[in-house]
Amino acid sequence: MKSSDRREVLRRLLDAGLQVTPDALDYVLTHTSSSGMIDEIVRRRDAFEDVPVVGTEDFVRFFERNGELDSATDTIEANQSTERFQALSEHERAKWNYEIVKCLTPDSSGSSGDVEDFLMLFRDRYHAIERIFRSRLDTRGAISPSKAKEAKFFASRNRALSRKGERTQRAPIQMVLGIVRNKRVSRSRNVVIELEDESDSITCVIPSGRRRSGGEELVERGNALLLDEIICVAGKVDSEGRLIAEDVLFPDVSTARNIRRAKRNVNAVFISDIHCGSNEFLEDDFDRFVKWLRGIDGDSSKREMVENVRYLFIAGDLSDGVGVYPAQKANLLIDDVIEQYAYLAQKLRDIPKRIKIFCIPGNHDACRQALPRPPIPEEFAPALYDMGDRITMLGDPSQLLVEGVSILVTHGDSLDDLVTQIPGASYKRPEVSMRELLKKRHLAPLYGGKTELAPLHKDWMVIDTPPDIVHFGHAHHNAVDSYRGVQIINSGTFQGQTDFMRKQGVEPTPGIVTIVNLKTLEPKIEVFHPY
Repeated sequence: MKSSDRREVLRRLLDAGLQVTPDALDYVLTHTSSSGMIDEIVRRRDAFEDVPVVGTEDFVRFFERNGELDSATDTIEANQSTERFQALSEHERAKWNYEIVKCLTPDSSGSSGDVEDFLMLFRDRYHAIERIFRSRLDTRGAISPSKAKEAKFFASRNRALSRKGERTQRAPIQMVLGIVRNKRVSRSRNVVIELEDESDSITCVIPSGRRRSGGEELVERGNALLLDEIICVAGKVDSEGRLIAEDVLFPDVSTARNIRRAKRNVNAVFISDIHCGSNEFLEDDFDRFVKWLRGIDGDSSKREMVENVRYLFIAGDLSDGVGVYPAQKANLLIDDVIEQYAYLAQKLRDIPKRIKIFCIPGNHDACRQALPRPPIPEEFAPALYDMGDRITMLGDPSQLLVEGVSILVTHGDSLDDLVTQIPGASYKRPEVSMRELLKKRHLAPLYGGKTELAPLHKDWMVIDTPPDIVHFGHAHHNAVDSYRGVQIINSGTFQGQTDFMRKQGVEPTPGIVTIVNLKTLEPKIEVFHPY
C-alpha cells in the first residue's frame, strides 16, 4: 500500500467523521482492496456513531454484521467481486427505459473498399438527404442539374429579345438539388461551386453582396459549404448555363418538429475523453466525479439531482490507446490498452448500480479510425464487458430513445476538419461546428480530409432523424448550446493538456460535466477540476 493511498483512505474516513486507531486503519487497508469497500464504510458510517474512536474490533464486527466479510477467511475482496459482477435484478433493470435506434454492429461494418463501395456510400448519402429535402414544402419540387440547365435556352432567348429592344419575360427561379463537387472563391469574392448528381452537374455562382430574405449575407452560406455535402440552390440560370444563386438551403432541422421529453424526473450525465492510461489522466477529478455520483462529498443542496441520475453517456476516448500518435509511449502511465480499459472499469464499477452507462469509441480507443466505428471489441476491453447489464458498448455514431428523448452520440472526429473550413469554428467553440453539422444533417460530410470514412453501402453519418440532444466529445472543450430545439453538448475531458495538444492548439477544459434533466431538457454544469 502506497503512503499516498494510506493518506487518502485516512482522509476519507476522517471526512466521514470517523476517528480511527492506527491498528484499525491497518486492518482496513489490509482487508479492503478496492475503493468500493471504503465507500461502503463511509456510506454506513452511522453504524459507528456511538464509537468515539473506531478500533480494529469495531471494523471486524461491522463487516461481519453487514455480510461483507467471511469471518473464517477474512476475504472481503472475494465477496465484493461477486457482488459487483452478479446480474442485475429485474427490478434494477426496470429503472431504465431506453431503446437503441441506430448503432453500427461488427457484422455490418465491413466492405471490400473498391470503387463501387464508395459509389454506393455517396449514392446512399445523396438519396437520404434528398428524402429530407423532399419532405419540405419549400424544396419538395427541387430539380436535377441537367433539368436546370434546360433553362439556359430561356435566358438566351431573353438576351436576344433584349438586343432587339423587345420585351423580355421574367426568368423562373430554379431550385436545384445536388452534392457539392468543388468550391472556389473568385476574384470578385463570389463563391463558385459545382453542384452534381448521378448524371450531370451545373456551375453555381453565389454572389457577394447579396442578402437572403432574413438579412444574412448569402456569401456567408457559400463560405460555410463543405465539399460532398448535399444542398439546394435557388436561383436563375443565365445564358451560359450557370445558376446564379438567390438562396442556398441546407437540409436543416425543422423549427416545427415535436420536441420529446421524459415523463418522469430523471437526469442523464454526459462525459467523454477520459484518456485512461495517459500521464495526464486527471484521476483525482474523475474520482471526485464518481464520488459525486455516489452522493459523497457533494453539495447537499444538489442531492436530489444526483439521486435522479439514471444514465451516463461516455462519448469516446475512454482510453488513451497505444501508438495513436508519434512518441505517445512517453506520455503513457499504462502502456497496455487492455490494462487501460481494466483500470477504467475499476473506476466505473464504483458508480451506483442505478446508473446505466453507454460508451462509444473515439479515435484513441482500440477501434478502427474510419467512421462509422463498431463498438470497442470485447477482446480489448473484457473488464468493461464483464460489467454486464450495467454498461452497453455502442458504435460511433449511435442514436437512442432514452425515456422517450432522442439522444445522438458521436465522438466528433469531423471537428478536426470543420475548424479549418467553417468561419468562426475552433476547438474552443465546438458548438459552432456542431450547429453547422445539424444544418447539414450529416456528422462528417467532407471526404478526403482528416476524418476517415469507411466505404459502406449505407451512410451511417447522415442525421436521418434530428435528436433532442446531440453529444460530442473530441474537442476537449466543454460547450453547451441549443439549435432549433436540439440541446448541443460537448462534454470536455478528464485529461490535462499534453504536448501533442499544445502543438495542435487544443486548450482543454477538464473536469466539467454536463447534466440534463430529461423531463425539462434543462442542462446544468458541475465542475470537478480545481480551476
